Amino acid sequence: MPLYFSGPTFIRHVQEVKPDFPDYGEYLKQRNLEEKSTTRAVYFRDILLDMPENERFLLVSSILASVEKYAPDECSEVRKMLSGGVLAPSATIPDYAWNSDRLNLYLKEMDAAIVDRKYPLAVTLSYTCFEGFLGAFLRARDPAAEYPKEIIKLAMLARDQLKGIFKEWPDEVLKNVSHAAYAVDKARNRFSDSHFGAEAELALATYIRDLVNTQIRLLLHLM
Repeated sequence: MPLYFSGPTFIRHVQEVKPDFPDYGEYLKQRNLEEKSTTRAVYFRDILLDMPENERFLLVSSILASVEKYAPDECSEVRKMLSGGVLAPSATIPDYAWNSDRLNLYLKEMDAAIVDRKYPLAVTLSYTCFEGFLGAFLRARDPAAEYPKEIIKLAMLARDQLKGIFKEWPDEVLKNVSHAAYAVDKARNRFSDSHFGAEAELALATYIRDLVNTQIRLLLHLM
């Protein structure tokens, strides 16, 4: 049964996140000495809840990656809960502009990079995804026009188009498109220029992924 998770299998995933975590036999022996339940549902929960949030995220993401091919829909639902968002809305977009499945593919690649602790890669994928989509958004509105190939200039053009169409929208909402582009650009450059703590890198990579997801979902609704 590919979706059956034994105790040793779960512990191996825990050790990917916490290399110093005891082996399966040692852990159960320790729980017996402490007169704690050795029922899987109980100690799985105890391990998960004892972890700080960043490690908990990595553990769940690692488990999802190992079972996703057997239960893709269920794993997608859990990933939505992890990110606090929803999957990209469906949209009919010309093939020359953007494939409607591309955002969810990028999101999976970003999640995989985060699980593998490749935080600069996750931010680079976010940058590439956002820059590509902004160009696609503009081309879908006017295929004949010439557009720049730089994320901030693309975002400013998209923002100006939106302001011309949705005059009743608050400026702050529309300006978020260009603000997000600045944030993604700066985050990518920061990862290139310096190295900082793993927890801070995880937080930034996750935030940038969610920021790009949010902005693209907004623009997809308007295409």
